[in-house]
Amino acid sequence: MTKDLNYAINCLVTTDIAVIGQRIKELRSQAGLTLEEVATKGNCTPGFLSQVERNKAAPSISMLYSIAEAIGVKVTDFLPDAINETKVVRRDSRNTFHFTGSTVVYSLLSTKFSYASLVAFHLTIKPAGQGLPTDEFRAHTGEEFGYILEGVLRLWIGEKFYDLYPGDSVHFQSGTAHRLENRTQAPALALWLNSPSFF
Repeated sequence: MTKDLNYAINCLVTTDIAVIGQRIKELRSQAGLTLEEVATKGNCTPGFLSQVERNKAAPSISMLYSIAEAIGVKVTDFLPDAINETKVVRRDSRNTFHFTGSTVVYSLLSTKFSYASLVAFHLTIKPAGQGLPTDEFRAHTGEEFGYILEGVLRLWIGEKFYDLYPGDSVHFQSGTAHRLENRTQAPALALWLNSPSFF
């Protein structure tokens, strides 16, 4: 493990979002929607959504975006105090959050404003076996760009997969179902951009 990877992991001041499932359930109930209705609109199964609400499964950011759209709220409504507006992000003071049970730690690198067209993250992805079950393939509006900093990541896009190594990059349309996985025994680091912004 390199010095940079050790530094990135050790410096994470992470907001561990353990109550996100409860927040989703509250907002769904307030909207008068059933599990089945939200799952259908959010393109997941009612069983998986139920697990998310009970913190027995870990959602991805893109899945939260789909659930938020299905309920009719903003994805930031699930993340109270986890994301704050900022313009300059210092290496040792990133706003970082992690969903309980997820293998991905998100450090938000971009700022928020009403006309933002992209969102950028520094990702720390732990080995797949260290997390709870997560949503499998996701498809959503927009495009994504990823650049691998450390480790090896497998990216599935439709029926194909690509093993990405340090220095590799990928750019693809998010409307094609996709999934990112760390199949190694060591954490990996990546820079990831989504457009349009989830926030």
